This record gives sequence, structure tokens and C-alpha cells, in this order.
Amino acid sequence: MEKQDWNVIAPLHKERRLPSWKLVLKKALIFLGCLFLAFLFLFPVIWMVSNSFKDNDTVFAQMGSILTFFPPSWNIAEWFVSYAKLFDQFENFGRSILNSIIYCSVTIAMVLLINSLAGYALARFHFPGGKAMTTIILILMIVPVETSVVPTYLILYYLGLLTEPLNVVGYLLPGFASLMYTYMFRQFFLSMPVEIEEAARIDGCSRAGVFFRMIVPLSAPIFATVGIFTFMGQWNEYLSAQLIMQNEQYFPLQYYLQIINNSNPRDLGMVMAALTFSTIPIALVYVFCQKYIVEGVSFTGLK
Repeated sequence: MEKQDWNVIAPLHKERRLPSWKLVLKKALIFLGCLFLAFLFLFPVIWMVSNSFKDNDTVFAQMGSILTFFPPSWNIAEWFVSYAKLFDQFENFGRSILNSIIYCSVTIAMVLLINSLAGYALARFHFPGGKAMTTIILILMIVPVETSVVPTYLILYYLGLLTEPLNVVGYLLPGFASLMYTYMFRQFFLSMPVEIEEAARIDGCSRAGVFFRMIVPLSAPIFATVGIFTFMGQWNEYLSAQLIMQNEQYFPLQYYLQIINNSNPRDLGMVMAALTFSTIPIALVYVFCQKYIVEGVSFTGLK
């Protein structure tokens, strides 16, 4: 391109990059729209957290005013009245939080191990019925989970996993295998070059060594995504605990919330305090791990 032609095009290129009033207006409208949507979604969360710092009388007194979104006073010592009342009246509430943390940790570890191995087998091993198995997995993914509640309960019953203390195993065991997570791992492993594994096998590494020493470190994004989804699912799990758990000492947090609400549903301060404990971990996961949550959608498609 001649120098004269570039002198004509350069000012036009520079002019295009300058923000016009239409572009500024468009960005301002998008920003205001997102701000409005964010307020709608955060509205109940803000109300829940602010009222968890108040006693029951203050909650109902400020219900119809803007003060319902603010702490009761500037004295921080008065903010935790409902929290102290919660732990005093329900001695196993703290234990339920610890139970949920343990259940989530065990479930995440087993889900990552079992489903990654299954996904790796479907992606790399060629055996009769492998493609048919993948098709069956895709078909079964559309079946509602609720349809398997009764068959799962009967299987656990005949295995003797509904009596204490084995009912904890019966509560966790069905969540270790997931068709969706197996398919996500398979899709991710298919996108990885086979030459890396072949080079490791030539160097004398076993099939298990290739998986744990090379595939797992290179697959950190999919492991993080599945781990996050597993945590959110197990933390919010309620139905299986209601069917299987009998001893209050083994209840997870979500099941214990129902006990708190049934005991005194009009004590909104205490109920909001319990719900805040339940919401904070999920909110933190969404804030700091949203990158992996968005990427998890792409893992279920073809890459």
C-alpha cells in the first residue's frame, strides 16, 4: 500500500475507534439494564442477610420501611442476637454444617475419581458397544432424576444401607456416579491430543500412570468445573436426606433448615440467620468460580 493511500485510510480508522454518542448511549443502557437485573436477583439475598442481624420484633417492626434493608443499629454487638439464639436452641445446628462439609468433600472426591475414569475409558478405549453406551448416556440424561428415587431407595433397602450407621453410606453412594459428569469428562478427553499419551507409553509409563500423572494435571479445568457443580448439588441436597436420614446428628444442613423452620416459622430473624449460613458458601462459589461454571456449559457439547 502506498504511503498516500495510508494517509487517507489512517484518519478514517482512527475516527471509527472514537466512541460516538450512540455508542456511549448503548453502553450506558446496557449497564443500567444489567444493574437493574442484578438488583432484582440480589434483592431477596440482601433482605435475608440484613434481617438475620435483627431480632424477631425488629424484623416485623421494620418490615414496611426502607430500614428493613439495613442493620438494626451501628452497634455490631447487637447484630448477632438471632445467630446466638439459633445455636442455643438447636444444639446440632453446628454439627449439621460440619456434616454438609464432610458430605461435600467425600462426594467431590469420589465423583472426580469415578466419573473421570469412566469418561477416560469412553474417550480412549475401543470396545464393543462403546458408541452405543455413549448414546445411552445421552438418552438417559434427559430422564428426570425424580423417576429414580423409588428404585434407588429399594436398592439401598435390599443392600442394608438404610439402617444406622450405614445409612450415611446409603445417602452418599447414589451421588458418586453421574451420567452428565461422565459425558463432560469424555468430551474434554476427546479434545486432548493422543500423542501425549503415546509418548508417555513409549517411555514406559503404564496406563494408570498416564492418567494420573499426565491426564489429570492437564485436565484441571474440567476437574474444577465438575468439582464446583458437585459441591453445589451436594450442598443443596435435601430429598435423599429426608428419605434416608433418621438420626438428627447425621442431618445435613439443608435438612436441618426444615427442622428450624417447622419449630418456629414466625421467628424470621432466626430463620434468616440459618438461611444465611446455607447461602454464603454457594454465593462465594458463584463469585469466585464463575469462570469454570460458564466453561462447564461448553464441556457438554462437541469440542
